[in-house]
Amino acid sequence: MLNKNDYVPLYEQLRKLLRRQILKGEYKNGDLLPSENELMKMYGITRTTIRKAMEALVREGLVQQIHGRGTFVRFQEITKTVWNFQGFSSLVKERNEIPISKVFQHEVIRKNGEAYLKLRRLRGMSRDDQITWMTLDDSELPLRRFPGLDQYRFEQRSLYATLEKDYQCPPRFVNLDIIPVLSDEELMDYFGLPSIKPLLKAKGQVYDEDGHQIETVSVVYSPVFAFKLARSL
Repeated sequence: MLNKNDYVPLYEQLRKLLRRQILKGEYKNGDLLPSENELMKMYGITRTTIRKAMEALVREGLVQQIHGRGTFVRFQEITKTVWNFQGFSSLVKERNEIPISKVFQHEVIRKNGEAYLKLRRLRGMSRDDQITWMTLDDSELPLRRFPGLDQYRFEQRSLYATLEKDYQCPPRFVNLDIIPVLSDEELMDYFGLPSIKPLLKAKGQVYDEDGHQIETVSVVYSPVFAFKLARSL
């Protein structure tokens, strides 16, 4: 329920409540959310409060509003798709190749008084002693949620397998924006590109099964990665 005496605004309380219900699967992808009139009766709140909450959920990419029909859940659980960095290691192994990671940044940073592990990893595959670099991953994970995570080394270790095995916190949902980018000198060097190339970048947030954000992530995909996946679909 919503607490009208709480310092947190009611629209923010409603946003968090609906967001948690969506991420936990109480409202599944494609489901119609309760109407404004239903929410007003359920929580004793105003139409303005509801609209502010829904606008925030739309910005997060969790729901879609269709004029004359209502508000629908539009959210993807993590699956093995072209945008899924979670399945990278298993994807490479399924191709009878060896996943390789090179860690460029592994440090504790602070944001708003909170400590985070900052990782930058170049990820690729090895076959016949040849390495093909496929993605550049940037991750930030809260150490309050994952104490001691900064003591692990991720050159040979899977980050997500570590979260699941050692912290009982497997990633379940992802909210990503996919944007086109041009390779700069750094990306050209990482991916061995002879000239400037158009690339794709996924950036956003990863959540656990209870809807809590556990990672901020950014992944740039090399042309080789996209080409190989396109052939396998």
